[in-house]
Amino acid sequence: MIQDFSSYEAYMERYKMFYNEEGDGRPPILSEAQFAEYFQLLKESYEAYEQLVQMGQSEEARNYYQQVINGLEDLLAIADASDNFSRKIT
Repeated sequence: MIQDFSSYEAYMERYKMFYNEEGDGRPPILSEAQFAEYFQLLKESYEAYEQLVQMGQSEEARNYYQQVINGLEDLLAIADASDNFSRKIT
């Protein structure tokens, strides 16, 4: 198994594991450039989420997580990136 969470190869491995059957809701396979762009956006989104948490805006943080981060994680075939970005999810 590939250990580098952020690599395109790791993404392809996760995609094959999480989306092993075709069906509704399965995102298309991203190109390497698309993956890099969305992965960077996910990293920045976790930083924004952490700022909301630190400012005590828990309701806004929860909504942001549901509306932004969950969708990005689905695109990147990531169940939960919080540990990989060293973020504490509350």
